[in-house]
Amino acid sequence: MIVLVRQSVFSLLALVFSSLLITAHADTSPIGVALDQRVIDLTNTLDSGTAQRLKQQLADLEQRKGAQVAVLLVPTTGSADIEGYANQLFRAWKLGRKDVNDGILLVVAKDDRKVRIEVGYGLEGIVTDLLAHRIIEEQITPAFRQGDFAGGVQQGVDALTVLVDGGDLPQLAGAGINPQFMALLAALILGGLGGVAIAAGKLHWRKALIAAVAATLLLTLLAGGWEWPMFLFVVPLTLLIGGAIFGALWQVRTLFYCVIGLLAYSLGLVMANQYVDVSFIHWLLWPLGVLVVLGLYLVLLLIMRETWRTSRAGFIVRLLAAVVVYVVAGWVIDGGRDGWLLAFPIASFVALIIFGKVGEGAGSGSGGGSGSSSSSSSSSSSGGGGGSSGGGGASGSW
Repeated sequence: MIVLVRQSVFSLLALVFSSLLITAHADTSPIGVALDQRVIDLTNTLDSGTAQRLKQQLADLEQRKGAQVAVLLVPTTGSADIEGYANQLFRAWKLGRKDVNDGILLVVAKDDRKVRIEVGYGLEGIVTDLLAHRIIEEQITPAFRQGDFAGGVQQGVDALTVLVDGGDLPQLAGAGINPQFMALLAALILGGLGGVAIAAGKLHWRKALIAAVAATLLLTLLAGGWEWPMFLFVVPLTLLIGGAIFGALWQVRTLFYCVIGLLAYSLGLVMANQYVDVSFIHWLLWPLGVLVVLGLYLVLLLIMRETWRTSRAGFIVRLLAAVVVYVVAGWVIDGGRDGWLLAFPIASFVALIIFGKVGEGAGSGSGGGSGSSSSSSSSSSSGGGGGSSGGGGASGSW
């Protein structure tokens, strides 16, 4: 029981840190929201129908020509001028194909009454500064002056779509499958299956070693390319990682099935993204966060129950210590009701550490076992690896 609880704690803490890394990555956007949509309206100006129509129009344009056009509405650019603000967002968004840089960003700073069309290097010969200026002055700002922001944005997007459609851009590369990625994915899956088989006692380590050598040679041939010597090292490492993770998870059967369910859920999101825009941050991170929090509280309850069985006095001392932490945290935060609510997860995390000490003495004489694990994610929509803009485009006001 103690070994099970300890393994659950390690595994769930690993998931927590993975979630924090994903969140940190998502929050690197200069505007504080994920740049994973073709149209982002932080002013609540566009109705849902208009926003959806624009997203579909820009998705169709990307499918036809490969160019990526995005629209951003913000209340203000703050102390930054709109040219620098748009250029920074353009680079962070990575608009356009990586080696083509065929991206365009239309930024509207509503309260500042300013608008900017930022053009990537690859489209500067098609959407020239003069044409971008004319679109702003003849299509966008006249509608804005009449209070028709949705109409102005739509007309601007329509004009940009016509220009991009008529431009001579490199053809879209075929979907294709990256053999190196497939080789590493196959290595991770095979390693996971081998780890589970070894943990379940169905596969002897000598046979597993022979299978790993054979898999390494086959997958290195599959990866191909001039980098094949590197795969003689990377493939065994990936096999080992997959085996270690899923072999350890197999020791905690409930957690193992939860991770498998999470992977299946992630695969479902990837498949759904082929038909509709999916925000992986919202549909993956939040469910994962809820599951992790619930799991940690379940582990805390199991540890508390084990502590109660082991030592009633120890249980009371630890519980009082957790209460003291809660009171001190709530007093330090001093944020009224919200402060006391925030103090609860802090005290709960400390309680997990305090009560977790019970497993060190009680579990040492019972036989042994160990485990650890982790998990991960993807992103969707507008960013395509480009994002190079030398400041080409035009600005305007109304």
